[in-house]
Amino acid sequence: MNRSARAARWATALVACVALLGAGCDTPGGGDGDGRPKAAHGAPVLAFVRPLAREIALADAAGRTWRGARLKAAADDVRWSPDGSALAWIDDENDSAAGRKLHRLDIATGHERTTPCACRGVGFLGDEAATLTTDGDALLLFAADGQVRRAQLSVPQGAYGKVALGGRNAVTIASALPEEEAGRGQFQLAAADRTGKVRPFLPARAPTSFHEGVESPDGRHIAWFSADSGGACWNVGDVLLATYGEKGRRTPERPADAAMTRALLKDRVTVTGLAWAGDGLTVSFGPNVGCQAVPPERFQSYYLRDGTWSYLGPGMRAVGYGGQGRAARILVPQRPEPRKEEEFYLPLLGDLEFTDRRGARHVLGDRVSAFVFTPAESAKAAAPEPVAQPGRAGVAKTTDRGEPVPAHLRALAQRIRDAAEADDVARLLELCGHCDDETRAPLRTAKGRRAVVRLLSSHPGRTENGVVFPGLAAHRCVDEPAQDITCTAEQLQDIALLDVPVADSIDSAESYQGYIYEPKIEQRLQLRTVAGGTAVWVGRYAP
Repeated sequence: MNRSARAARWATALVACVALLGAGCDTPGGGDGDGRPKAAHGAPVLAFVRPLAREIALADAAGRTWRGARLKAAADDVRWSPDGSALAWIDDENDSAAGRKLHRLDIATGHERTTPCACRGVGFLGDEAATLTTDGDALLLFAADGQVRRAQLSVPQGAYGKVALGGRNAVTIASALPEEEAGRGQFQLAAADRTGKVRPFLPARAPTSFHEGVESPDGRHIAWFSADSGGACWNVGDVLLATYGEKGRRTPERPADAAMTRALLKDRVTVTGLAWAGDGLTVSFGPNVGCQAVPPERFQSYYLRDGTWSYLGPGMRAVGYGGQGRAARILVPQRPEPRKEEEFYLPLLGDLEFTDRRGARHVLGDRVSAFVFTPAESAKAAAPEPVAQPGRAGVAKTTDRGEPVPAHLRALAQRIRDAAEADDVARLLELCGHCDDETRAPLRTAKGRRAVVRLLSSHPGRTENGVVFPGLAAHRCVDEPAQDITCTAEQLQDIALLDVPVADSIDSAESYQGYIYEPKIEQRLQLRTVAGGTAVWVGRYAP
């Protein structure tokens, strides 16, 4: 086929694709280097932010992507208008040395209006983008035609307040409460309408810490997450819900299941993702990224509806759902890239994986910080199917470092575990023929046999000529990122399984800031390879 014939056929196909967009044309496309699409695309169903690439990108229902806007400063609070015709965001104050600006992007034309703005927070109030002046005295309302209107508030909200969320007929304002009244980092929530009339979310002045939040697709309900702090690197996050015009708020208890336990998310836990999906919320929990170890298995996601949690699986920093089975999720990287000093305010970045209506998955972009479905797309989402809780029936196949356990040592460990579960004392004593009396004595008690089963449910660690359960006995770890002994996912699971305490003392030569974990002598079981390649149980491990 000559070039002119090939070009003619491509042009015909492109015209046909454009004509069929409303019927769901799925011709592969994707954005090119300058942001223009390689092929036709449909109406966007989601927007996502790539802070290091300095862009906000859009994706349609088939997963075709294109650049929506270039960023000169990091985007904070990216919001869709209720009808999905516009996006609004405000410059992050950590990255806007030239002065903060509010941005409004018209999706149909691709035109972006940028307005210098001494303001905080953004959310849509109907079809207008709304923000709060830095003195907290008024709303600024940005219309599609570029007109800006000031609505004086009936009750000034004071400095450090912000428009936290939008709504159909009102926006949510989070304003700081005096520390002597409510404690550090606490806010009260109020609603303000187009006229500036302020009404508190009752009861008035009820304190809450407020980080990020989302409004329901119908604009009537809001949800947000708190992050109450007990000091540096000690945050506890919860999800809260409220309804415009109604008294009270709902604070469902966090999940306390096997997944959260294995991820060691109890005393310290943050909410890393929050999105509406139909009549419920998707919520992702994880560690404090700047302070704790961040293996993917430590991030756990759920669907919350009517106070009930359904487990969605590990490894996602955020997950959301749309119509016809579409879904998006930011995957936690196996090995996070080292951060530059100016990037420390960013969340953990990851690949944005998209699932289309056929169930096919593909990555829309890398190093993504956030994504948001349009309100119409979120409203179409069905309740996602829950997945099974994590569990382990036998001896682990991998060590605390993720390496394969030698087959002969694992086989012996399984025989010991089987005997302990069967309460076969004679068999246990036979298998422990090389052990000392201190190790053999507990095997005659039910408590001692249960302890053996628990130990052999952990991940072993390699020693010079064998393995030790748990591997923490040979390789203690610190719950702190980017250290030479940072805890692995396996070690974190074992700390939770065995309730390993924080080490009593730390060598003065070490400078770790996080908690160091090392099991006591009673929590150690050693298998060794002897002459001829035979595996034997030799009792407790002492390095």
